[in-house]
Amino acid sequence: MGKSLDPKKIKSAQRVLEVLEFFNSDRQECTVMDIARQYGYPQSSTSELLSCLVALGYLRRDMWSRTYKPTARAAMLGAWVQPRRFRHGHIASMMDELAAETGASILLASRIGVSVQIAHAVLQDGAGERLNAGASLRLLHSAPGKALLSTNCINNTKKIVHRINAECDEHHRIKVDEFLLELSAIRTQGFAVSFDENGHGMISIQLPSSAEEETLALTVVAEAEQVRARLDDIVQILRGAIARAFAVRETGFENTNTIGLLGRAV
Repeated sequence: MGKSLDPKKIKSAQRVLEVLEFFNSDRQECTVMDIARQYGYPQSSTSELLSCLVALGYLRRDMWSRTYKPTARAAMLGAWVQPRRFRHGHIASMMDELAAETGASILLASRIGVSVQIAHAVLQDGAGERLNAGASLRLLHSAPGKALLSTNCINNTKKIVHRINAECDEHHRIKVDEFLLELSAIRTQGFAVSFDENGHGMISIQLPSSAEEETLALTVVAEAEQVRARLDDIVQILRGAIARAFAVRETGFENTNTIGLLGRAV
């Protein structure tokens, strides 16, 4: 039997990561109370946590303004992960440029178990915290989820659908055969589209990847009317940005489905 995890240690680890992710939304600095209010932490324990991160070299404190900023050590966290995409790649700058060009929010997402998790987000005003990094989306109903599943093994996809259907409310259940046909269409056209009950639309394209790399989806989020009116334009903008950022023909990515789709588009 494995040892059970200590809830206190889990909470401590979660808070450290939340503090570091707090700065991931164009926040250059913060105070103790900024963090405490954002996450509902007690002020005393928040102050102690930030002081600990200063001592470890991940934050620096301005003694005059009493604000905290991430250090270079924090900036290098995870830089070695998937270096071709991140350390030596252009995903972050590509997302910033897409947000500026489209006027929409841009998400980078991956599949975690039977849900979609946002890894990085460039959000426009009014996008809401539901799209922040770390937030989850429905795997079978969201555009990034469908884009991520579009190149998945069919038998594995069937198992995922059956599992989600067994655990979700009846109105969220889907028919396996119809869903597989939808995924086939997504593979052919090279992008996925979805609309939610909040009046937003999403357009997603799976990023090129090698066999060793995590499968990721790049997504544009805007008002549903805007997505419908500009669908072709946004798809072309996405495809062009991805092709330029990944230099598909030169890097030798092995995800042939994605490469083929990009190759037809640019």
